[in-house]
Amino acid sequence: MTQLDDVKSRLDIVEVVGGYVQLQRSGSSFKANCPFHQERTPSFFVFPDRQSWRCFGACAEGGDAFSFVMKHDRLDFREALVQLGARVGVTITDQAETGGRSRVLFEINDAARQFFQRVLGEPEATFVREYLSGRGINDRSLQTFEFGYSPARDNRLLAFLTTAGYSAEDIAEAGLARQTDDGRFYDLFRGRLMIPIRDWSARVAGFGSRALDDNATPKYLNTPRTPVFDKSRILYAMHLAKEPVRQHGAVIVEGYMDAVMAHQHGFDNVVASMGTALTEHQVALVRRLTHRVTMALDGDPAGRNATLRSLESSWGVFQQRDQRSANQGATSVLQQPEALDLRVAELPSGKDPDDYIRQSPGAWIEFVEAAAPLFDYLLAALSERVDVTNADGRSWAAQTMLRFVAHVPDPIKRDFYLDALSAHFGVDVATLRAAMPTAARAEAPARRSNRAAATADEATPLPGREGNATEELVLKILLQHSEQIGQDAIESVRPEWFSRTENQEILRHVFSLMEPDANDERSVAAGLEQHLDQLLNSDPVLATQAKVESAWKQACLRLQREHSINQISQLASAMADEDLMDPDSAVANLWLDSKNSLREIDLLRQTTSPHHK
Repeated sequence: MTQLDDVKSRLDIVEVVGGYVQLQRSGSSFKANCPFHQERTPSFFVFPDRQSWRCFGACAEGGDAFSFVMKHDRLDFREALVQLGARVGVTITDQAETGGRSRVLFEINDAARQFFQRVLGEPEATFVREYLSGRGINDRSLQTFEFGYSPARDNRLLAFLTTAGYSAEDIAEAGLARQTDDGRFYDLFRGRLMIPIRDWSARVAGFGSRALDDNATPKYLNTPRTPVFDKSRILYAMHLAKEPVRQHGAVIVEGYMDAVMAHQHGFDNVVASMGTALTEHQVALVRRLTHRVTMALDGDPAGRNATLRSLESSWGVFQQRDQRSANQGATSVLQQPEALDLRVAELPSGKDPDDYIRQSPGAWIEFVEAAAPLFDYLLAALSERVDVTNADGRSWAAQTMLRFVAHVPDPIKRDFYLDALSAHFGVDVATLRAAMPTAARAEAPARRSNRAAATADEATPLPGREGNATEELVLKILLQHSEQIGQDAIESVRPEWFSRTENQEILRHVFSLMEPDANDERSVAAGLEQHLDQLLNSDPVLATQAKVESAWKQACLRLQREHSINQISQLASAMADEDLMDPDSAVANLWLDSKNSLREIDLLRQTTSPHHK
């Protein structure tokens, strides 16, 4: 039995959910006002026999104890596993960290942090402290953000860490040392202001640094990519900003000092992208907490081209994620998915957030509140760069905007944007629509090269514990034969058909690996390694392409059928409640729709069966 199975076997969903909401018995189930939306009549049900929950109201979501805690407390899978494990007396460790590489690397980074902080307090670093004081950094921020200093010579960090028992090879793997051709090791960071970078779980994953000698290059240097550090997957200061972001939305700046100065003046919902375009993983981190995101850009004319490229990447990421949420989350025609609201605020020329906040903290609030929707900002920014009164300038700006519109998967939104472009440029909508495929093809190589890795960070499964064997059969076939199944797999099976959150997470992980230009080194969500290994190293292994295709099709249909049966059973339980007896109620209509869907699935199973004549 894995640790995950051990935790699940000890959980009682009524006890878990009852710790958050007041449950009332309703026949064989329990009901309450949904904790995820406002309502007067209870539409939220907990089913003890299936260890599941479901909202039949505006949310139209459900799942098991894991998905409930993940959604309510805004946790990822690993965090929910640790929290629920502690609840039932199971201490969670995982393969990636127990006695392994990740644990050692995090330990080395934290030891280095302590070393750098100690050196900053020594006489040799007096000029560094004076530099920070001159930048307006107060003592509280020095401690909160754990500034440090790396000595300029003598490889003192390497000596400190090896004396502490870490090997030079491990220190190099953590990104703190490098090895010469003749096998010697030396400190990577020397004579630099050191800024620890903590991940979502507040572990020191790496460092940012700034040169203090004006002649030193590069001016800024980050920890290289390591097994625990990838700056495209971290937002600086997010470990401090979670609750403020949840309450007030996120403001994303570019640099460390911008975020530090914002927090120092009380704007603690500010995080930093560390100079990169927003990636899908970073969007996923923010999306756990809020749908409101404002990007605060430096007013640097020289960097305007890079800024626009960054915003183009961010625009595409947000559009893809909105569409994925709409496809996977909403199951009721009355449900309105909460779309990501991405806005842009640009500072006056020559200013950055650090300067702006120090000079006028009160103006920062007005600056953020005046942010424009991204589409509006882009349209205005591009129109300012060229003379749109002549044909060449107007054509260039319109073609560039069409690249953004081409990212939009929702045809209704796409038409809305085309109408806006038509009105702005005085070009017929039909002409713009005809030109859009050419613009999309011209941009496609750059989009693929900038595309960020997806992450499995949200769980909104439908309920039920039956059918685990079918769920695992689907995952086994997909894991072992993904190349033979190909991209059709993404259209053949939906995450919400899985009743177990861990199986949903693994499905999303596999789908992310099947995306174009995906990173093959991407790891499954922490805590699922053993479950994934079991699926990879068990039957079935199918011998021929025909057998793979047939087994995959039948397994997906069986999974969909079990999902429908489970949904019908839950709906029947809810209809038994005296408040939901109306045959014209939304629940009754869902029940009829599910019955019709089940009949269609059964017919499809018969016609696609290998034994069907």
